[in-house]
This record gives sequence, C-alpha cells and structure tokens, in this order.
Amino acid sequence: MLPIILALCLFAGATQADDALIQEYLSAPALPPASLTDDTVEPEVTIIERGQDVIYEYRVRGQLYMVKVQPIAGPTYYLLDTDGDGTLDTRDDRPLNMATQQWLLFDW
Repeated sequence: MLPIILALCLFAGATQADDALIQEYLSAPALPPASLTDDTVEPEVTIIERGQDVIYEYRVRGQLYMVKVQPIAGPTYYLLDTDGDGTLDTRDDRPLNMATQQWLLFDW
C-alpha cells in the first residue's frame, strides 16, 4: 500500500510542476504596436477593361512595377519594370536576353 501512496504523491507533484510550465508557456508576450510589425507592403491592383481585353496594373507605394495583359484571344503576358526606373521594359540591353514578356504556360 505504501508504494501506491508514494507513487500517487510523486505523480501529483509532477502534474503541479507541469501545470506551472503550461501556464508559463501559454502566457503570450505583449505584441509591439502594429506600425512596427506591419513591414509587408501589398501591391495596389488597378483593373482596366479596354474592349474585351483586361489590363492589371500592379503598384507598390505608387510606383508601377508590373502590368498583366489578358487579351481576349491569346495567352496572358506580363510587362515588368526590372530596373526600377519607372518604364516598363520590353527589351533588355544585354545581348542574350532580348524580351522580358512572360507567358503563362500552365494554369490550374
């Protein structure tokens, strides 16, 4: 009978120690203000419909960086501002990389 009582006492002490660890684990630290944690900048998307074509303009902080063109006939293609100068690049000056249009090959 004595071993059973000792085992129960040890088990009760262990569960109390576990409860203290659980409470310490569950107490969340205070979060910093939202202005300090909001580093992600999501693009502003402007949708322009011209006839049956749809043009998506992507801007971050007012700077246009990508245009997605969805023509009614043909695949979707993209124009990018690769160097950040504010003009969309249709050609690169490097000799082996002529076009920057990107075509969507697979979509599901």
